[in-house]
Amino acid sequence: MLNWFNKITALFEISRPSNVLIAFLTIFIAAAVTKGLQLNLDILLAAVSTALITIGANVINDICDVIIDKINKPGRPLPAGKLSRREALLYFSVVYILGWILAAWINISMFFIAFSVSILLIFYSLKFKRTILLGNLIVSFTTAMAFIYGGLAVNRIQATIFPAIFAFLFHFGREIIKDLQDVHGDQQAGAITFPVKFGHKPSVYLTLLVFLILILLTLIPYILTIYSLTYLLVVIFGIYPVLGLVLYIAWKTPEPKNLGLASNILKADMLVGLLAIYVG
Repeated sequence: MLNWFNKITALFEISRPSNVLIAFLTIFIAAAVTKGLQLNLDILLAAVSTALITIGANVINDICDVIIDKINKPGRPLPAGKLSRREALLYFSVVYILGWILAAWINISMFFIAFSVSILLIFYSLKFKRTILLGNLIVSFTTAMAFIYGGLAVNRIQATIFPAIFAFLFHFGREIIKDLQDVHGDQQAGAITFPVKFGHKPSVYLTLLVFLILILLTLIPYILTIYSLTYLLVVIFGIYPVLGLVLYIAWKTPEPKNLGLASNILKADMLVGLLAIYVG
């Protein structure tokens, strides 16, 4: 019994539940900004399929990163021996297939997006993650597609364009911070990320540039009266200070532990971003 409990706990951990929760909520927010928060079966199926595909992407990422994680994150389920590679592969296969089935249940367009994003994330974990910026761009793109996916579930994609752009830039900046955190393990594993190739200062400058573009673009929906003053206030007080704090940590105290904290702060702030879009 204890062994089964430990396996379930390990499966929960390798799923990265905070990421899954954000992906799940993103679908509801995407649907809400198009026509109000009106729960129906298609939205629920879209949210669950997104959560399942997110789990699968997290699992295959850990499977491909075992060597790097032995250095950077030895407590993760696979390098710590809490799960075998075979068990992780089986879990990955089941959640991906279930995610595709639920997407197909809604309509063929949803299935096409779910399947395409899933395959792209597999190639990301197998190869593109260890390249300069390409892997970061793929993760940011697939995250942004969650908003498009949610909009498609209610047949109104146009209203999700701004949230998708914001999500892309926010995650792109966070991806660079995560690469900064993992430099030591990436170097030993032969991964050539932007921080490995160009170093600390250029990486922070690039993150600064991405966040500045994000800040400028988040003003546009308010200026165009697409989003309300409430949205602007949540963004000004809930997003901008966090971006500044993360940049300060990355510049002044770039130790892996501190960069991990910065990455987690950004992850938590995603919920504030979703709130800003919803109330806007």
